[in-house]
Amino acid sequence: MQRSYSWHWTVLCSFLIALFVFWTCFYASDPLEQEQVRSLEYETVWSATNGRNEFYKYTTSLSRYLESGKPADLEDALLKYEIFMGRMDLWAAGSFKDYLAKSPGSREAFEALLAGAEDLAPHMQAIETAHAETLNTILDDMSARVETIAGTSYQSSVRRFGEERQAFQDRLMTEKRIVLGLLILATGLLAVVMRQNRVLTLANDTIAVDAQRLTFMAKHDALTALPNRTLLSEYMTKARTHLAPDEILLAIALDLDGFKAINDTLGHAGGDALLVALARRLKEFVSSHPGRNLAARVGGDEFILVFRTRADAIDIETTIGALASQFNTPLETSIGSMLVGTSIGYAVADSRQGIGYVILNADIALMEAKVTGRGAVMHFAEPMRTRLERRLQIERHLPNALRNSMIQPHYQLQVNLATGEPIGIEALARWTHNDIGLVSPTEFIPIAEASGDVIELGRFMLRSACRDIQLLPDHIHVSVNLSMIQLVNDDIVHLVTSTLQETGLRPERLKLEITESMFMQNVDFVSSVLNRLQKLGVSISLDDFGTGYSALSYLNKFKWDELKVDRSFVTACDDSPKALKVVKVIKSLADTMNAALLIEGVETREQVEAFKTLGCLYGQGYFYSKPKPIFEIHRFFCDVEPPLNAVALN
Repeated sequence: MQRSYSWHWTVLCSFLIALFVFWTCFYASDPLEQEQVRSLEYETVWSATNGRNEFYKYTTSLSRYLESGKPADLEDALLKYEIFMGRMDLWAAGSFKDYLAKSPGSREAFEALLAGAEDLAPHMQAIETAHAETLNTILDDMSARVETIAGTSYQSSVRRFGEERQAFQDRLMTEKRIVLGLLILATGLLAVVMRQNRVLTLANDTIAVDAQRLTFMAKHDALTALPNRTLLSEYMTKARTHLAPDEILLAIALDLDGFKAINDTLGHAGGDALLVALARRLKEFVSSHPGRNLAARVGGDEFILVFRTRADAIDIETTIGALASQFNTPLETSIGSMLVGTSIGYAVADSRQGIGYVILNADIALMEAKVTGRGAVMHFAEPMRTRLERRLQIERHLPNALRNSMIQPHYQLQVNLATGEPIGIEALARWTHNDIGLVSPTEFIPIAEASGDVIELGRFMLRSACRDIQLLPDHIHVSVNLSMIQLVNDDIVHLVTSTLQETGLRPERLKLEITESMFMQNVDFVSSVLNRLQKLGVSISLDDFGTGYSALSYLNKFKWDELKVDRSFVTACDDSPKALKVVKVIKSLADTMNAALLIEGVETREQVEAFKTLGCLYGQGYFYSKPKPIFEIHRFFCDVEPPLNAVALN
């Protein structure tokens, strides 16, 4: 018993010695003070990292605004700027200020950053007139300072962590020496030490992996793993600095045709699968060409390809053609094969001075390509910039023009070719701006369709036409054009019904026109809407007939009241007897369908006689009248004695 008692005392003393050693090793210093120091260091790293992220969010938003010029992008850029400036105020106070005082390199970088912010302030206050190149120069310098501060802070934290880890390992060695003397506790204490060592190793490995992952995520797209705008910007900065005299930079901007429809049909999962497959193909494409090339995703379905290579090592036209051909082969995605088209814009820089604008120029060319139509490929030319500026001007002024009724209906007469007597008028939107001048419908209507403003414009034109036509004789009808967006997004049947009731116009005096392309986008849906409109008593006309979409199977889907032969046929008939034969066939088709036939774009007496000979009854064009305000049309009907002759209106 005595031996057992002594053994227990030995064990107890060993535990007490171990507890004393543990207390000495782990609690000799004030733990609260250690935690406070560590918390301040972590807060410094967190603040530096957030500051860097806020700076890059601000520069990204500013670049987006400089590219688009949109008020929403400007507002976002100013907001991100204020956030970043607030971060700089935080850096100048509290624990971060103490850190700067201890780090000469970071303090110098911060002072230079403050100077850069002062240089930047006047440009941000006049951002709408600021020069992109000046802003980029200031921001490039500030970016280097931000990276210095964030990097130095991170390195300081890592160094501090290493010192703490070394101190901790020293304490562990002390424990091991004591444990060697405490044979009874050796196994348990050694197991504890090994476990703690393993945890530290795993934690260290995890930190290293997370750091690599975060660094990668900061410069790459999360979905496709392609470089993002940040890495693209760094790539362009290096190219601007190191482009050799015999090198060129080919920038290609592309986005997918109909990507929204794919998302709507297959959901975002289908759209994502398509983007991943496309990213893989684009990466392989740029890798197969000589040079230091890059494929980046910069938007939802927008990609930028950059080829930096010797001028004699690449044939630009061949490269663009090869890229376009990539979209002739279906993409193998995780949900099956998918074929998608694209619009492409590209630009070339052959000097360091041109690099700053080459991506913007490619984007401008892409915009031009998208306006031209699906699958278009455009090489940047300087007039595109002028057209873009005008388009942006029109986009800015269009909402105000609609609100203040600056876009007004003009009316063009439709006449009996045999007698010259007016039978109707067509309502056409016309806009004259004080600064821009005359804005063609071919310019502002596509913009209105893209923005959705065409719905409000269509309502205004319909109400105006139904009101104005009642100033003319009862046998005169009015034709009003409808857009696809109106048919899809507006309750057009209710709108027509309410407009007829409000204005008191008889339905038979109203004719609604749609184009062939609209009808063929969704034959069944459009037919159902047109049938409901026809039941109201209004007439339905198929506009631009013969422009390349016509098919008898589609024509039979609906009972048309009128076919309007496109003006391109009228022009062709001047030089081509075959074109006249085609019009004759269309005339026979209209007769078979029991539909009226109207010839658009009649400009000469010879054309009038030619179409009269074919048996065509109705026409419109500059030969009879240009589009006129309703008061001129009304005065014409009041001044001219029957039988009326529309030529008098010119």
